[in-house]
Amino acid sequence: MFKKNISYIGLILGITFFVSCQKSDDYKKYLADGEKVYPDGATKLKVFPGNERILLTWARGIDTRIKKYKIVWNNKADSAEFDATAFKPGDTVKHLLVNMAEANYTFSIFSIDDKGNKSVPVLVPSVNIYGSKYQATLLNRTIKASVYSESDKDLTLVWKTPDTVNISTSIWYTNITGLQKKVMLAPNVDTTKIADWKMGTKIFYQSSYKPRTMAIDSFAVLTKDSLSIQNLPLSKSLWKKVNLPNDVDGNAYGSNFASIWDGVAGGYPNIYHTQGGSLPHHFTIDLGALYQLTRFEEIGRTDCACHNPVKFEVWGIADIANAATTLPGNDDGWKAQSIAKGWILLKEVERSDDGTAPFKVNLTEGIPPVRYIRIRVTKTRDNSIESHMSEISFWYNP
Repeated sequence: MFKKNISYIGLILGITFFVSCQKSDDYKKYLADGEKVYPDGATKLKVFPGNERILLTWARGIDTRIKKYKIVWNNKADSAEFDATAFKPGDTVKHLLVNMAEANYTFSIFSIDDKGNKSVPVLVPSVNIYGSKYQATLLNRTIKASVYSESDKDLTLVWKTPDTVNISTSIWYTNITGLQKKVMLAPNVDTTKIADWKMGTKIFYQSSYKPRTMAIDSFAVLTKDSLSIQNLPLSKSLWKKVNLPNDVDGNAYGSNFASIWDGVAGGYPNIYHTQGGSLPHHFTIDLGALYQLTRFEEIGRTDCACHNPVKFEVWGIADIANAATTLPGNDDGWKAQSIAKGWILLKEVERSDDGTAPFKVNLTEGIPPVRYIRIRVTKTRDNSIESHMSEISFWYNP
């Protein structure tokens, strides 16, 4: 029995030795071409997309055997290889890929040593490169309101909150001397004040964006938008009286007709004052150029409201050639004749006060541009046939 056990033990030891020897030699078949070496891979990788290009950066490790870097994309169909020895250990490796089609990419980065060994690939997944398609989607920042201050003579633009990737908006305008000027609007600012804007000229603006915070390129909107400031006060520097048939004289009692556009409202003698005649009566003013008028304001005599108009009509026409009416202002056929001559009724004004305070009204919408204004007074506060005013003003759209 004892001998039989010894035989079994010997058999087991022999099998174990055979198997052990076979396993210990098995690894050698994997080293037939030598031991596999993997250089250090890229670390601290960063991606900076741009306009049909992309910048890739990573840390240069301490593995001095690395001689080249290789970037692969498009399922290995495209690649770029460059010298690694230009970078010292601890440097940031930078490589710019250009002429890249606008698309989404996945990149793989390899380190290659002096014996041609490649590192384990470092993957850069799903990164967009931008171009004309992205740029075509961009819109300029929106203006919420524009306010012209007549007292301060400045223009304020109020902007809506921009898209989060907006980096700036360029604004171009013409200053009071006629020069083109440019100012920049930051994304965190919502107002632009222009102190030297030439009234009536257009404002142009164009916004720029970065598709990502780390993008190396910005994109401007393809076209500039423009803004025409509406309801501007009309300059009175070119105004003058026109004497048409049956127009009333306004220089009575030491007054001056031109006082109603001198910019100063008040009392005698800074007024116009008629003498005698009848109601209704009218007078005509040349504004100096064609304007798309929008609003009108009248201020009465402030030291004596007696003859202030409380009902009157504002008429306009582009050209007074052949526009003179032959009927007096109090004739029942005057209105029909005026319309036949081309005059347009811009507004019928009726005041419920004594006619003294500034009284502003919007003119009829859709009226054509006019140059000549005729005001026909139909009723005064005291029902006098004489009338007086201290100031009139118009607003217009450029």
